[in-house]
Amino acid sequence: MKENTHETDLEALNAGIAKSREEIGALLADLKKLSVLRNDKAFVDIVRSKEGPAEGGWTGFKHKLDEAGARGEKAAKGLADEIKRHPLIAGATAFGLGFVIATVLFKRSKRDSGQ
Repeated sequence: MKENTHETDLEALNAGIAKSREEIGALLADLKKLSVLRNDKAFVDIVRSKEGPAEGGWTGFKHKLDEAGARGEKAAKGLADEIKRHPLIAGATAFGLGFVIATVLFKRSKRDSGQ
């Protein structure tokens, strides 16, 4: 019976990891869409027409957007690589974080309902 429980737990863990990989893939796809939009000339022209001359504000905003996009993409790739290298640790970490969050929320709702 214990072996069956372990197998079920392992299957659930693998399903959670697969779902996490899908979500990371969707995040990377959204970042790629953002980078395409950021480089789109029509988008730049619309912003310039609404904001006036784009020399000062637009250049700084675009620079910050580029930096944020690069950092986000680098972090997402690093996370995906770590999950591929250590899938069990990643799944256990996700389970642990979910358990802690659920515990905190449960205690909060229990405390609020008692008042």
